[in-house]
Amino acid sequence: MGQCCSSKRQQVSQMAGNEVRDLSMKTGLNIDELKSYYGEFIKDYPCGHVNKKQFRKIYRNFSSDDAKEREKVEQVFKTFDQNNDGTIDFREFMIALSCLSKGTLEQKLSLAFYLYDENGDGVLSFEEVLDIVKAMYSMAKDQSATANLPPAEVFAKGLFAELDKDKDGIVTLEEFMEVGCHDVIVANLLLANVAVDGIEEDYFE
Repeated sequence: MGQCCSSKRQQVSQMAGNEVRDLSMKTGLNIDELKSYYGEFIKDYPCGHVNKKQFRKIYRNFSSDDAKEREKVEQVFKTFDQNNDGTIDFREFMIALSCLSKGTLEQKLSLAFYLYDENGDGVLSFEEVLDIVKAMYSMAKDQSATANLPPAEVFAKGLFAELDKDKDGIVTLEEFMEVGCHDVIVANLLLANVAVDGIEEDYFE
């Protein structure tokens, strides 16, 4: 356990400048704010990660503790714990908090794109968009809500065609943002899996 903790601490302490800048862009926090949060995070969690119970406790400090908020926390933690080890690191932690907080539509879409880009190559493939749709279908509390929808693969093909503006077989961040920022229905589809609040129609007026 001590060796693991030491390894994690070393990994976190070596965040490069470009990583900090990237995190700043994704969370909307400036670098000084991130450094301050980072110092507190490592002081409280020297292993460099938090588990679900700790994350839930932290979020309660600035949110109501009602059933809706608890469900939102559970979903965001699950989404960012991509290797299913029951923990998230500092970078994931800050992005997860950003998803839960009130941000601009552009910030939320940017965070969603980062999340959906599973292999980190900076673009979305059809397979990654299909994963978005599959997750959306599986998250539907009322299965009748998806009963009249086409199979996930058919739905994903339509969504991918809409996002892939230049028809080159990939979706860039710019394409993702352009479509999401101009279509409330698509925006809510793209943001459904990161448990942020829905976008209202009047946002686009």
